[in-house]
Amino acid sequence: MKDKVVTEKFEIPLSGLETNFTEENPRFKDSIWTKYTLPFKFFYDRNFLSTAGHYSSIISAELEKKYKCSHVFEGKIMKGELQFTKIRKKYAVIQIDSGFEELPNFEKKIKELPLEYKMVNDIYAHANEIVSKKYPETNYNFPKLYTSEFDLESEAWKYFNSFINERKLNPLTNTKEFPKNEIQENSNGWDVVNKNILHPLPYLLHVLKVGFQDAGFILTGDILEDPVLKQRLLFSAEQYYTTGEQNYQKSLVFVNEFYDNEVVAGNIFGRWIKKFKIDAPGKYRIIGRCFTNNDGNSVLSIKRDGVILSTIGSGTTQAFLNFDQVIEVGIDDAEDKPEITLEFFGRVSYDLIDVEGVNTGVADIKINPMRQNTAAGDAIPFVFNFNRVDLKRAVPDMTFGELVNFIKNVRNYDLSFENNTAVMNRIIIDKTKEPEDFRDTEVEDPDRSRNDKTYFNIKFPEVEGVDLPSVFFDENGYELNKKEVPKDTTEIQINGFCLPLFDFRSVRTARALSESNSFMLVYYDGLDNNGDNHAKNPDGLHGIAFAESVKDWFLNRLRNWTFKWSFKILKSKLRKYNIRSEIYAYNKKHWIKSWVKNSESDQYYMVDIETETY
Repeated sequence: MKDKVVTEKFEIPLSGLETNFTEENPRFKDSIWTKYTLPFKFFYDRNFLSTAGHYSSIISAELEKKYKCSHVFEGKIMKGELQFTKIRKKYAVIQIDSGFEELPNFEKKIKELPLEYKMVNDIYAHANEIVSKKYPETNYNFPKLYTSEFDLESEAWKYFNSFINERKLNPLTNTKEFPKNEIQENSNGWDVVNKNILHPLPYLLHVLKVGFQDAGFILTGDILEDPVLKQRLLFSAEQYYTTGEQNYQKSLVFVNEFYDNEVVAGNIFGRWIKKFKIDAPGKYRIIGRCFTNNDGNSVLSIKRDGVILSTIGSGTTQAFLNFDQVIEVGIDDAEDKPEITLEFFGRVSYDLIDVEGVNTGVADIKINPMRQNTAAGDAIPFVFNFNRVDLKRAVPDMTFGELVNFIKNVRNYDLSFENNTAVMNRIIIDKTKEPEDFRDTEVEDPDRSRNDKTYFNIKFPEVEGVDLPSVFFDENGYELNKKEVPKDTTEIQINGFCLPLFDFRSVRTARALSESNSFMLVYYDGLDNNGDNHAKNPDGLHGIAFAESVKDWFLNRLRNWTFKWSFKILKSKLRKYNIRSEIYAYNKKHWIKSWVKNSESDQYYMVDIETETY
């Protein structure tokens, strides 16, 4: 397959053109993918001008500057972008960027990925079944998390025990289960009993796999069995649960709202309809009156979701039709927001005016919650734990690209692609592995120098009350929380951390925090020895354990040498190597850090290479 670039409008053969091709090893970059640039001078031909447009004409307008393209290079097809950087009468300077550093969905929010959504019969029973499992038996879980977000002295949270996904022993059944939120009747009316917040947490590797699948790749490699990451869940501080309040509702009906008017025995009759939505469980009193003007033919129907609850007819001795209907809305019913409809048929008369001159219309409707208020008279919100699992609501407001780069940096991963497969393997320095022989490219006097990196400082988010030590590396080793960092230090920011453990009411589990710009991880691998769903936080991602896990890589980069040299080589021979090849030259093992392939002819490259030894 010959080198070329293909757009929707035209195709440009690259064979025979004086081009250069720059490639950088992503292992030495903060981002994942390699970026290729290919600037070259292209002389127009008749076919190009007839299909792409008259780029040769000075008076031509609205010529495209950029095109999406497919870049065919060394037998590989890469998506890219072609850009005209200069336009002259006989030629243009064109640059191609391909093999982008970002997948097509790197900028997509994680919540926009096709994460799991499903309905369940009973979310409390479902959670109780799931907590005994671990990844990959389940893609999400319900670990108990301590939270200090809510005021336990308030009416809304007085029954709450400060735990998300609370699971405890039920003395009536002698089994551990998730307490249910409910509405209870007492001497003062109806009380809201919020005992629990059920919040599913997706497993990190599940989200990662879904993200790559969304981009058209199957994830493979060390990442799938990484013991440090495999049982980690993602926690989001965004509110997963939904609340509903028993609100008072009131409405007047005016004479101009009558419709379907008709004349009967010299009088005008018509209809009006009023609808109300109920979005919180409990009892409600529907009360009010309709003006009939002493007409005995008036009828009022009260319906719930289209089903008639009661029909009330008027008499001829009273000017008003009075109604008083009590309904009860269960927790499951409130999830669907039942609709209350009042439908009236009667004489079309006139709006009433009260003693203060206010127009009170022809009907007055109130829906009054029969429940307990706060001392200030405010409604107490009810916390819905809906019978569904919606993982899109349970992930942080961050991008998939941010997640991939977080994993790359926190566990030192490389990412490569083979056809439709994404391979994530940890970068391991294996000095026993035989490198590929590259001695044929040696020159007499290569450029040698100590690596340009002198220091590295790896930093985690600054979170109040959480110890997340930074790790400083120099050629002698590492130091935690170095106070004075040299100015020429290369800083690496890791945008995530593990939720710390916390003791509350004899329970030790992870503490939920409200950080919105960092990934928060929770370790959970099923019920513990006591049958509890408490979260854990084993070593591996912070402090000394983290420093030891990446020490070899960073010390190698600080202690070894950079080599640069140029050589001429057959294109066919160079194709057996790639940017990640481990090579042997000058009696040393090297990683290729970057190279530029200058095309001198159809057969030969002149290559400028930079390596780091190991």
